[in-house]
Amino acid sequence: MATDKDTTTGHPVPAGVRAVSAAVVALVERPLFALDAATTRDTILALAELKSRLASYEYAVLAHAEEVQVGADTGCTSTGVWAANATRSQKNVSAAQVRLATALETRWHRVRDALAAGSMNAEQVRVVVNALEDLPDDLDAGLVTRAEEALVGYAVEFAPQELRQLGAHILTLVAPEVGEEIDRKRLEAAEAKAAQKRRFSLSFDGHGTAHGRFTIPEVQAKMLQKLLYGFAAPGHVNCTPASDDPEGGKREWTKGRPSPQKLGEAFCELIENYPRNNAPKLGRTDGTFITTTTFDLLTTALGTATLDDGTPMTAAQAMRLACEARIIPVVLGGNGEVLHQGRARRRFTAAQTYALHARDKSCTAKGCDWPPGLCHAHHDKKFSEGGLTDIEDGRLLCPHHHARAHDPAYEMKVHADNKVTFHRRT
Repeated sequence: MATDKDTTTGHPVPAGVRAVSAAVVALVERPLFALDAATTRDTILALAELKSRLASYEYAVLAHAEEVQVGADTGCTSTGVWAANATRSQKNVSAAQVRLATALETRWHRVRDALAAGSMNAEQVRVVVNALEDLPDDLDAGLVTRAEEALVGYAVEFAPQELRQLGAHILTLVAPEVGEEIDRKRLEAAEAKAAQKRRFSLSFDGHGTAHGRFTIPEVQAKMLQKLLYGFAAPGHVNCTPASDDPEGGKREWTKGRPSPQKLGEAFCELIENYPRNNAPKLGRTDGTFITTTTFDLLTTALGTATLDDGTPMTAAQAMRLACEARIIPVVLGGNGEVLHQGRARRRFTAAQTYALHARDKSCTAKGCDWPPGLCHAHHDKKFSEGGLTDIEDGRLLCPHHHARAHDPAYEMKVHADNKVTFHRRT
């Protein structure tokens, strides 16, 4: 004879759980081929409601497990650890489940009841409880209740992602006079914290590829994402001519978002198209790269060219970038001489500085590798002593070595390779 009590403990709960499990097993054995589309839809919705009800009961049992300390007699440090070991789950996930179960049982009863009724799912519950737990501790109890009721109501219509956004500003929705000030303070704190985390690093693998990592605030990240999507879109959607239209008038749409490769291509295009007149100054230049090559190589697109920091590139790419005004080519003649200006000006012009970048490629002090954009243009012979503002009389020096070049305690010696060394005067 069947019984609704467990034969070991005499409690109906274990027997009921086994009965539910047996019913699910019986369902698995039933064929699905006879279900039409309408019935299938109804079944999926009913299963979702059933999952919510089961999740509600699971949370109730987990909260009770925390209360009776189920792991104490086995030496586990917490209920979450015991549950993780017993169910072969991740410890952090089980611990979070126990915390959520306790919160539902002790505080957020409206959320708990909505889950039990099947009007919320487990993911919505996690989002809503996180939002409620994030409310200020000193908030009026009536406002907390209104916030909980509002989020439970929103769950009928909105998915977890939208609920997360609503939860972040729930006080502004239910009590604007309070929520707007709290939101402002939160945003200020979040922005200050995000600003402190800003990082950017690049590494070059020596095989023509660079790898980078960065951490930036969400606002700027969204701006970057939108820019990249803008560059990626022309080759991403509405881009493939249909086979029945040789003229390309009718086009097919590519499904899905831009791939990582497409976004990488868009990133390169963004860098190449950044307007030079908006770039900050680097050594009296506007941050534009220059490339050095010969006239023959540039016009035939054969051979190689060199960026001002020494990075090699094909002459074909140099020609492409030069045509699109993204780099400035310095074309060398047979003797390699460029841009003489004599004593007409004391300071090197931007064009002359570009030429120094192309020639020197870095600080010219021996052993110094500061890039050209961070260097100063220096007269080997002081202008006040008759030095000329010519390329032959100039060189790149980093701020440290430039200061040393003007320090009367040091003497600068120019070597045959155009590198310089400094020695303290005796």
